Amino acid sequence: MSVPDSSSEEGASLQYTRRARSACLTVTTILLCLMPAAARAESPADSVQVVLNGRPLSFDVPPVIEQNVTMVPVRAVLTPLGATFAWDQEAMRVTALLYTTRIDAVVGESTAQVNERDVPLPMPVMNRDGRTLIPLRFFAEALGFGVQWEAETRTVMLQSQEPEPGVSRQASRRTGDLVLVRALEQIGAGYSWGGTRPETGFDCSGFVTYLSLAVGQEVPRTSEELFAAGVPIADEDLVAGDLVFFTTYAPGASHVGVYDGEGGFIHAQSPEVGVVRTPLSRAYWSERYLGARRIFR
Repeated sequence: MSVPDSSSEEGASLQYTRRARSACLTVTTILLCLMPAAARAESPADSVQVVLNGRPLSFDVPPVIEQNVTMVPVRAVLTPLGATFAWDQEAMRVTALLYTTRIDAVVGESTAQVNERDVPLPMPVMNRDGRTLIPLRFFAEALGFGVQWEAETRTVMLQSQEPEPGVSRQASRRTGDLVLVRALEQIGAGYSWGGTRPETGFDCSGFVTYLSLAVGQEVPRTSEELFAAGVPIADEDLVAGDLVFFTTYAPGASHVGVYDGEGGFIHAQSPEVGVVRTPLSRAYWSERYLGARRIFR
């Protein structure tokens, strides 16, 4: 019986190993080519950083670049900017307010409204991974921030600017306008004791709680607490979105509504009528009027 040549076996084994490695590299290359571009781009080296006034911002859903436009989660960027914002699920609309500027943008639409003026968007607002993403530069610049892009570190640098003199009152009025818009949308909703949602109905202070969530501001839950926490406002200084209080079924501030800017208020009145708009001059309410407070900044 002949003995196999060990050098021949080693050569054949080496050739087999080389062929196997080559096949693996080929398969890996094919898989990478077939992999979606978004999946291939998720390496740390490709991530985008956002820095506000020298402080890095964190995101639960990372920023992405779409057609050279940096898109960021709306809440994670507008809150650090100091903006008030709201999300209208039915209209799929983002509204941002800061000082004298208001931006309205609808998911998928190519234009936004800046102070009610149509302005083209570089990229429509989009939904991804359960988050609403907005074009960062557009929103930041429209709200008065400086924006720079550092390509080497893939970093967006945001720098706040000084607000206009006397802007605090204007900011309150802009937020109040948004509160009023949301309040008007709920006229006709039902009444429910302790209710804070359109699906179940509202009570008077639950209605204010719902509006506060719509503009991203936390407020006390009951009408008595709202009355105590708000800034007293003279009747001649009332603006849309201020709260008006009444003494009804119990002493003190037992009922609350939202001033409409036109001599009336919107409130969850009763199980019989639900959310309605009522003139302040109506006898029942004028006799029970307690005062006004400004609670939305």
